[in-house]
Amino acid sequence: MKKTITGLEEKYEALLVYLLPLLGLIFSFMKEKNVSENVKFYYNQSGTICIINIALSVISVATSFILKGLISSIVQIISIIIFVFVIISIVKAFKNEKYEIPVISDLTKSIWK
Repeated sequence: MKKTITGLEEKYEALLVYLLPLLGLIFSFMKEKNVSENVKFYYNQSGTICIINIALSVISVATSFILKGLISSIVQIISIIIFVFVIISIVKAFKNEKYEIPVISDLTKSIWK
């Protein structure tokens, strides 16, 4: 079993950070040297999802007075799409496979160099 920050198996750590993206964001800033590349990837991708969710919330609130229906619908659709990809990522993590979510993985690579 490879080491993770919480001491869980990698697949359970992936489940934890994908279900609670704020943990992924926090763990991304921790500079653990003994954590595997897969686990670091899970942290970083989950942290990126957290940043995206925060940005979507801010956009939704900021524009709620102007274009209530349109922006709200777009934000909800994006959130559902991200949720589906998170489920796929969790399933892949349980199979010990690394799954890069389209667009989010590119953002992850640019944010967490």
